[in-house]
Amino acid sequence: MAFSKSDLEILDSRIRNIIEQPVEQIEVTSDLPPTIKDLENNNKTYSIVAAILFIDIRKSTFLTENSQTKSMVKIYRAFMRMAVGCVRKNGGVTRQFLGDRIMGVFVDSVDDKGVVIERATDKAINAARSLQTAIDYSLNKHLKAKVNGKVIECGIGIDYGKVLVTQVGMYGVEQDEDKEDEVDCVWVGNITNHASKYSDLAAGGEIFISENVYNQLSDDTKEVWIPVAKCKGSKLFQGYITQDYYLDYAEELGKPTKVEQENLNETDTANQLLIIVKEVERLQSDLIQRERELAVLEDRLKRENQNLLKQYNTEKIARIEAQQELNSAKNELQEIMELFFEFSCAIINFAHCKTQYIHYVTEGFWDEIITTCFEVGQKLHYSEEDIMRKLDCALIDIYSYYKKYEKAYDVIVIMAEINSVWVKLDDATLGWAKENYVLHRLQNAIERRLINYTISNEHRDGFVAALSKVKKMRGV
Repeated sequence: MAFSKSDLEILDSRIRNIIEQPVEQIEVTSDLPPTIKDLENNNKTYSIVAAILFIDIRKSTFLTENSQTKSMVKIYRAFMRMAVGCVRKNGGVTRQFLGDRIMGVFVDSVDDKGVVIERATDKAINAARSLQTAIDYSLNKHLKAKVNGKVIECGIGIDYGKVLVTQVGMYGVEQDEDKEDEVDCVWVGNITNHASKYSDLAAGGEIFISENVYNQLSDDTKEVWIPVAKCKGSKLFQGYITQDYYLDYAEELGKPTKVEQENLNETDTANQLLIIVKEVERLQSDLIQRERELAVLEDRLKRENQNLLKQYNTEKIARIEAQQELNSAKNELQEIMELFFEFSCAIINFAHCKTQYIHYVTEGFWDEIITTCFEVGQKLHYSEEDIMRKLDCALIDIYSYYKKYEKAYDVIVIMAEINSVWVKLDDATLGWAKENYVLHRLQNAIERRLINYTISNEHRDGFVAALSKVKKMRGV
């Protein structure tokens, strides 16, 4: 059998019909997303607001290459059964079975009056916790005991927002054109792609969620999440992660069975830091390039304005276009500067309470990134106090680590003068200040804040304790 000219003509007609047919969106308000049976063979799509979850086995290629085929059958079947069960028991449905990867879909549950009684994001988070608990307390236990000591780990990604569902494929199997086959539904939208990317980027035992999901969480559940930025290729994905987020009763189940890898978190964190450093360096290069382009555009605009004195009427359009181009370039430069400033702050703040990672890059890099961060921040009209407030604790840790105690002490004094919550007291820096007879500066700054009542009552105790420590060091 060959693909004939008449086959091509038939196919061409069907494709033209799809392209020319308008797309109709239907809002879905039920507790469950549509299935393939609900969809029609046309451009009618269903629009839903949902939380999309992807779970993916880490290093599945390595696992397959180093396991017998029969072992992989057991691993994949057990993984699929576990994943489907956890998604269903938390009010979701499973879609897109891809061997080592599953997609779960969750929508809001509402009562008869249309009031949300359970959020889609809560369902997805609970499903993710259920999955992590089932993997480390059930699946891995049986795999290790019965499948040649195999143990798996998974990454989970979640995003929330609007997604369109439509049917794709065709009807007919071989010679039977009346039989329906080879049809499926696809989930169109950024949240599906982002949830998939978050799953790829999540380390074993991690749940990586988007800003949209985090904003839906109740305040009492946000404390387990930490902000993070991870790179996939040249694109940066920002969100929040948590590690080993088991169900509340997990401790009653005994000890979890996990992949044994020493220093995994430290290595991954170091690699991630180096990736982000490279991204910052790329943005810095873009910033320099855009500044050069802006200078060229400004010079061009000056020359064109001189020509306008002689040829105003004929050059009027060119002048307007040049001004628009200049404005666009300035806007681009502003955006790059803002992005670079935020990246710089994120890199510097990474050092706070993580001095074991400061040495992963050179002292020269820290000096350059701190100096550049202040320069760019001031160009963006941030005051030095604003920038210091963003970086204070991290600056103290970096300066203290490289024994630049004078700079670290200046930051501590500034914290005492402007901070409304607490003052970071670095012992090594305070020791230097005592030896150099400048501790009185910090004492005076704290006393002024307490005397003038510029600190709220709930935070006064922290400043009083800091003052007591400084006085004790001074012997007063």
